[in-house]
Amino acid sequence: MKYLVLCLIIVIYGFSGCSSPPPQQQTTQYTPLATLQTDYFEQAQKNAVTTQGLSYTIEKGYFLMGDGSQMEAEVYYPQINSISMPMLPENTDQNTVIEQLHSDFEKNILLKKGALTYFMEQGYDTATGEQKFPEVLFADTDYKVQTANENIISVFFHQSISPIGGTINHSAVGVTISLKENRILQLNEMITDFDALFTLLETDQFTPIPYWEESPRPFSQVLAQTTNMREEWIEIFKNNNKRTFFVETEDGADVLWETREFEWYLWDEKLVLIYLGDKYYQQYFIELEKIKDIIDSDFYESYIMPISQEGE
Repeated sequence: MKYLVLCLIIVIYGFSGCSSPPPQQQTTQYTPLATLQTDYFEQAQKNAVTTQGLSYTIEKGYFLMGDGSQMEAEVYYPQINSISMPMLPENTDQNTVIEQLHSDFEKNILLKKGALTYFMEQGYDTATGEQKFPEVLFADTDYKVQTANENIISVFFHQSISPIGGTINHSAVGVTISLKENRILQLNEMITDFDALFTLLETDQFTPIPYWEESPRPFSQVLAQTTNMREEWIEIFKNNNKRTFFVETEDGADVLWETREFEWYLWDEKLVLIYLGDKYYQQYFIELEKIKDIIDSDFYESYIMPISQEGE
């Protein structure tokens, strides 16, 4: 009876944990991360995160995006499940189960939004909310969970999109969620000195991650091709990695729109920064131990220390 009640609750809230797998006849979309052969993803696969011993599992969720014709694509994202039957103690109070279901639902909504980020940016005008183009020839999102413990889950999303008649553009999103607070953590909560962080970037103390090419460019070379001043880069980091554009009104300055310049996630005991170009992105990592002096102490104890303890 308890299992039946749980399944009914899950169906109401849109989860698929108690339902059958999707029909095999559905078209399987091309997923770049599934076939990409680089040192970065080979290493990530060999050291894949595990949920053994954790109070939840991570399931591969997906949803269909589009209108059923040329615009249709499958979008993949991780789903957290902490209410499956083997994990529930006997005689668990039903209210406790419902509360945990709500909590899982909130986490999965945040992860789903991450999977949609680039599509929403490309498909809609951020200032007016109006759709930019009527159809999409190709859209794809896949992910890798890079860190998972009782305190956080940190996910890297790879996203591609191509308007009709255009080339395929690639982007990335990093989502790190506080599992206790059910919210996305921001880099400016973690880092206390962005001047010091940017110094490490511009002097190539971050290591490039191979992805699009065998010998990725150090960030100093990328920086040399931009027109931004050093102060602008630091302000972008302080503003949650976004460049903000303002318009003056009678009541003062209003935000016109924001554009993402960087993303970030935690990968084992490393901080990864993703620099977003117009049609591509590049990743750079640094060991957390090397930047410990510019990590907020509360953030370190709550989110970084559990990662270090796992590696012992």
